[in-house]
Amino acid sequence: MLDVDIGDGGSDRVEATAGHMYLLLETYFEAVADEIDTLVTDRALPEAPMLPSLVRRIDSAALEVALAIGAQAGNPNDSSFPLASSYFSHARKVAFEDMLTNQSFSTVRLFLLLAFYTLAACHRNTASMYLGIAAKAAIVTGLHHSADYLSLDSVECSRRLRIWNSLRNIDVLTSFILGKPKNLPAVRHGTNQTDFVSNNVFGHMQPAFNAIREGCSLLEEITSRLSPGNIVHIPTAENLLEQLRTWTQDLPPDLVQFNPKARNAASLNFANRQLLVGNMHVSCVYYFAVILITRPFLIAYLVSRLRGKAPDQLISDPDEASDVNLKNNKVSKLGQVCVNSAIYMADMCQQATLSNFSFRNLCLLKAWIFSAGLVLGFSMFAGEPRKDIEDSFKATCGVLDSIAATSSQAQLYHEILISLSDSVVKYRYRVSAEVRRTVQHYMDQILVIHPVRDMDDIPQDYLNSETVNGGPEDQHASAFVDPVLHANALDPENSMGGHHPLPNTAWLKDLHCEWDDLYLQLSDDFVLDNEPFEKLFYSVE
Repeated sequence: MLDVDIGDGGSDRVEATAGHMYLLLETYFEAVADEIDTLVTDRALPEAPMLPSLVRRIDSAALEVALAIGAQAGNPNDSSFPLASSYFSHARKVAFEDMLTNQSFSTVRLFLLLAFYTLAACHRNTASMYLGIAAKAAIVTGLHHSADYLSLDSVECSRRLRIWNSLRNIDVLTSFILGKPKNLPAVRHGTNQTDFVSNNVFGHMQPAFNAIREGCSLLEEITSRLSPGNIVHIPTAENLLEQLRTWTQDLPPDLVQFNPKARNAASLNFANRQLLVGNMHVSCVYYFAVILITRPFLIAYLVSRLRGKAPDQLISDPDEASDVNLKNNKVSKLGQVCVNSAIYMADMCQQATLSNFSFRNLCLLKAWIFSAGLVLGFSMFAGEPRKDIEDSFKATCGVLDSIAATSSQAQLYHEILISLSDSVVKYRYRVSAEVRRTVQHYMDQILVIHPVRDMDDIPQDYLNSETVNGGPEDQHASAFVDPVLHANALDPENSMGGHHPLPNTAWLKDLHCEWDDLYLQLSDDFVLDNEPFEKLFYSVE
């Protein structure tokens, strides 16, 4: 993950007009995507004269960070960046003025918003610091004391719960992205009294926010149960998957389906965009949790394939190891669940694009998409070729490429996946060359039939390089066809008048020599080092 300098915003203060503030707040509501509550104002925007009416400086600073987040996630072609930097810099100064002497719930809110902004700005260390300050302020002010909520009136109880649950959501979700421990104590799913109070206070008024809150509780339980000793433990994995399924089955219908009112619009309106973003984040929490549970089984199964072995030593429990066939079947099935979870996430993003949804700088969404891309990319590398996996991998690359216009972090994610894709292609060529060399040791391809074509359509360099009785080297080279060129040649859309373009095969001679030279440098065991993949997929946080 990147860690860039966000600057100090300069000395000149930049202000937005009242009308522009409305647009920035709308984008802010979309950017926080129900991972955190709106925290600053109600979803029904107030009248323009009321926007600057917040009396306390710390509350005004929170509004400024919200505007900065909105500008940060907005259109990259306008002048939003100087505006975002100016609002953020001023709010940061206010935040540190009374941080040590006057802690309050507003302090928690302000530093949480600062953390969210810096996370999206690819400044992860600063984001971690802001989040740590917010968590410590929450503990100092007693937001974690669930018994205190029962004695509060509904308005104050709602206010505190919004801040506490927002902080807890971000703390849990970002721990996976930042690779750092959580700042708040873990709370087991179904045992937190604030969950009971939250359900009574919010009810079904904030379904996406409540769903993410419950999902974060499940994520905490997953990480606590997936200790190094039982990370590849089938009963534990199946039990956790069943808990996730129970959670999703209780989700409101509006969270599991999206039906925009204006279907023929060129782009979704604000209400539809906000609804869709919230639904997508709920789904991503679920898909990511499934990946978290099942990725050890996927990596174990695929690494065993790379090593040319059956995964007979994946499970140490004698009771489970009584039937080797059943054991291997379970491991491969759970590995397939991991792959399909990544496919579902990629397909969801692709369907959102088809619904005229344009992706912006959504800091958590891009990280989840990247994790799905890693799963799909490694499955392409180590598993059998599957078109659905490759199509979903391309979809994740396309989504990250679109987000890269507003996020350097998404650009880095995209470059990593493209590099992984290139490695997959090279590895497949490597395996194909090894197979071809083995076959050539025992047999020759004695007849190559070229399709009848008009002589005017055949490239001159191809005619010059061909002879009527070509040698074995030419025949073998013709048998090794670039899959991309071969696919284009067979694609009727790439042909004209029924004639298929014949690629120049002169490069195959060079490739033949290149692979021969490479083979001389390889040992008998030419499988790549898998340890980095094992470390990546076996880690929980």
